Amino acid sequence: MDPHQDDGPISGFVGLVLVPDGATIAAAYELAQAALPAGAESALGPGALPHVTLTQCALRDAPRARIAGIIERLDTRLRGRSIPLGVVIPTGGGFVFWCVDEATPERQLLQQAHEDALGLADGFLDPVANAAVVEGTMRLTGNDPVLVGHARAHGYAFVGDRFMPHVTLGFDPRLALEARGGPALAILERRHLMQVERVALARLGRYGRVEGLVSL
Repeated sequence: MDPHQDDGPISGFVGLVLVPDGATIAAAYELAQAALPAGAESALGPGALPHVTLTQCALRDAPRARIAGIIERLDTRLRGRSIPLGVVIPTGGGFVFWCVDEATPERQLLQQAHEDALGLADGFLDPVANAAVVEGTMRLTGNDPVLVGHARAHGYAFVGDRFMPHVTLGFDPRLALEARGGPALAILERRHLMQVERVALARLGRYGRVEGLVSL
């Protein structure tokens, strides 16, 4: 079932995300253009929604009312909060993340929200789609047993103590080769306070891009 529909259960690859204020959206677009090398395979820009993901997974027939309840609880805690963004880092896989400042109370707030958000997957993971997630995690992490176990249980590898809240600025496979002469990041830090407009369920596509917000 298409998660865009307004009734019936939710199926598809979705995430619980923090929707930022307009100033943060504009700042993320600007930073992505400055931080990603020319010709990057994917760079955040107009038409894409910058966001912080609390969790993501492939669902099959998850009740809307249940998901709405999870969102309502998270939204009560997070709406209107200021979340400090700081360091810009490339990952080993070629993504560029604008990370939430680790040394702040808000980081712990997001950790608690993330752990509560993991209930999204309980009992409703799509077994076929999640098998592909597990296989991809095995391949990309060298079969890391912890990350593979997370993917099996939650549909998302980077959970618990591996959770790193961030805004994804883009993706370029050349960044994974930086140590061998690939392009380096032009900017390593940008301090900014992101205001949380709301918590939402998003349909996610390639590179974790938001393809649309799901109406509940």
